[in-house]
Amino acid sequence: MSEPANYDLLSIGEVTIPFYDDDLIVQLGEDGKIYVALRPIVEALGLDWSGQLQRIKRDPVLNAELKTISVGVTPTEIRGRGQGAKDHVCLPKQYLSGFLFGINANRVREELREQVIRWQREAHLILDAAFTGDEDSAMAAIRQRYLRQGYDDAWIKQRQITIETRNQLTDEWKTRGIQGQQYGILTAVIHRGAFGLNPSEHKQLKGVEKGEVRDHMTGLELAFVNVAEQATIA
Repeated sequence: MSEPANYDLLSIGEVTIPFYDDDLIVQLGEDGKIYVALRPIVEALGLDWSGQLQRIKRDPVLNAELKTISVGVTPTEIRGRGQGAKDHVCLPKQYLSGFLFGINANRVREELREQVIRWQREAHLILDAAFTGDEDSAMAAIRQRYLRQGYDDAWIKQRQITIETRNQLTDEWKTRGIQGQQYGILTAVIHRGAFGLNPSEHKQLKGVEKGEVRDHMTGLELAFVNVAEQATIA
């Protein structure tokens, strides 16, 4: 019997947004939503992660929205990388303020109080400045990340096409009731159909130790992925 996956969704892109001396780590989920990683925020505020996670889970609204997002592709790959490796506990962007305002600034250490209040007042403004709440804004931010990493415009354009197709595909899957690790299973099936390899094997072939294999594909390989996923959209 296979072990249960320790993630809910896969990330198709990560953006780091500077916030004073800290960073907001934002994930574009495979379901097309924008998520914010919580642990980096908690640690930046000097708070206990375990305690804050328990507080979130006690809140019926936040707990219902809480997701573990992984850069892995299959449960086997994630187990191979080790427990918790490259996994992020996240909330959708619009619920971040709900989490932050659950922190009582009057009950934290005095030297942390000003920082907590700053996050409560300004974090949502920084996120709104980076994303308007739609996938186009997330895509623009991801494009800037690829430019900083040295990818050329032709490759980035092809990568954006694959992400747009991916979003259409996951919308289709959602209407059919697909959830959680099922996204990764279906992704692996399509990938094998296109390349004769599952994503983990493809990463090994390319010598990719972490991150998404699509970020290491040629333009032609990205085109194959796009055709394969387009073919499955009703």
